Amino acid sequence: MNLIEPIILTGAVLGSVAGGVVGFMSGIGWGVGGLLAGAVLGALAFPLLLLALGLLFIVVTQGPRQLLSLFRGAPGPKR
Repeated sequence: MNLIEPIILTGAVLGSVAGGVVGFMSGIGWGVGGLLAGAVLGALAFPLLLLALGLLFIVVTQGPRQLLSLFRGAPGPKR
């Protein structure tokens, strides 16, 4: 199993629980809708949230230059 699969499943579980709890306060139908919507949106949003937190951690610990060098790749030979 790849690393992305447990992340997506965790996001779906957390999103469905949060959506179900918040929706259930308004009624059973809203609870089921929140459960389903939370599962879909949680699976989509949680990996992006972890990516943003990882980039923020790199900026805080290594600095912006190190983060930009990760995106640019290794520098080529100087001419």
